[in-house]
Amino acid sequence: MAKRKSGMKRHSADQQKHYEREARLQWGPSAVNDSIQRWNDYSKAKQDAIIAEGSQIYSDLADVMTNGARAGDPAVVAILERWRDHLNHFYEPTIDHLRGLGQLYNSHPEFIANFQDIHPELPAFLEQVIDDYVDDLETAELERMLADDDAMQQRRNNLSL
Repeated sequence: MAKRKSGMKRHSADQQKHYEREARLQWGPSAVNDSIQRWNDYSKAKQDAIIAEGSQIYSDLADVMTNGARAGDPAVVAILERWRDHLNHFYEPTIDHLRGLGQLYNSHPEFIANFQDIHPELPAFLEQVIDDYVDDLETAELERMLADDDAMQQRRNNLSL
């Protein structure tokens, strides 16, 4: 197999400012400022380790994709769990953030180019598997909420007996 490009890298100061402006428009200045502060609190060595970790996650997703894995496969879900944990280095992602990232990875030209450097089909694969993953997270959350409601109703019924 041909050697893949790393996938993630440090951006120039101008690129970083451009990305920060875009993010502020989409997510609001407070969330972006918090993320920037979190990143700046890391040492350079920690930042480099985070970048390497992210590159490995996307490379691993490309590998399982190449080996025929599909959305919902245990190997894909395990890597997406690592991806979700990895995002905590920057911010605490909501389900909406996760779904939005999956869409962004296959719609934003710079993300597309970056992920296509890893594998030409990776952007579409990311969108598909992240969307499925988020659907499963939403279903699990709804099931948890319904179970909580059922438990609360059962407690009320027991009190009224």
